[in-house]
Formats: sequence, C-alpha cells, structure tokens
Amino acid sequence: MISMDKQLEWSKWMAAAQSGDGRSYQKLLKEILPLLTNFTRKRVPDELTDDIVQDVLMGIHKVRHTYDPNQLFHSWMFAIARHKIIDALRKNGRKISREAVSVEEIETFLADPSNPYQESDARKDLNQAMQKLSEKQRKVVWMMKIEGHSVRDVAKATDMSESAVKVTAHRAYKALKGILVEENND
Repeated sequence: MISMDKQLEWSKWMAAAQSGDGRSYQKLLKEILPLLTNFTRKRVPDELTDDIVQDVLMGIHKVRHTYDPNQLFHSWMFAIARHKIIDALRKNGRKISREAVSVEEIETFLADPSNPYQESDARKDLNQAMQKLSEKQRKVVWMMKIEGHSVRDVAKATDMSESAVKVTAHRAYKALKGILVEENND
C-alpha cells in the first residue's frame, strides 16, 4: 500500500518533471521502478516482466504531458501499466478464458473500463457477474479497481474499517470467480 505522503510526493515530482526538472523525474522513476516491477510480475509470466516494465516507463515518458498535477500520480501510472500489460498479453497470444479466470485477471478487467477487452465476451460476463454481488461488494470493487482509490480511502467513504474493506474485496473477487466459473459450466 502506498502511503498518501508518498502519493503526494510522487505527484509533486511528476508536476516538477513536466516543468523540466530532470532531478525530480529521476527520483520519481527510481522510486516507481520496483513498484512497477512487482505490479507487472504479479500479472504476467516472468519472461515478459522486464520488457513490459520498460514499455510502461517509456509510456509514462511519452505521455507525461497528459498527467494532471491535480490528480494523484499513482492512479495515472497504474492506468498506463494496465494498458501496457494488456497490450503485451494480447501481443503474446494469451487468450482470456472464462474457464481460467484468476483474481488478477478480474482485477485487470475491472481496473480500466476503457481497456481493449471492453466489448469482449469476458468483459460482458464480468459486468453481468458484478451485478450479482451485494451492493457493498460492488461499491468496494468499483471504488478500488475502477476509480483507483486506496483501501484507506474506501474505508473512509464507506464507513468501514480497512480490514473490512480488504475482506469485502477478497470475498467479492472470490464470488466473481465462482460466478464466472459456474456460468461457464452451464
């Protein structure tokens, strides 16, 4: 979990980088590299990780002018990372199948409503499965994975404890996987 202080610091560094401050940009890239590597490694085969992380860093560099300094940097960064991961998986021929849906794939689908799978059967199935969750589960998943809020922010907004948010999210992912597998067996 990224502290709010760190998120604000990264946002400040990126805004400075947009103004031409190379030192802030170097500090930012140095700090986000391990985070991006871990984020990517959890979602792709090991042999793709390094290349995808490099693509993410290049993507951040190419579109740095689009970063809005009034927003938190980490949400913008992870959106780029998700797109690069999806692109790499598609390029490498990985097929998303309802039969083998993992929590990571559910998170990836939910993380960005404009992802390339939006009109796919898997995306439609996931949207239908989301409707079968309780309102609380839907809200937690939506806030964390679509809107990119931290566990702490979701806890405050929903008047839940942080651990309750984590448990609710975990149960929602598990329920989504069960719903998708059950529908596939029908």
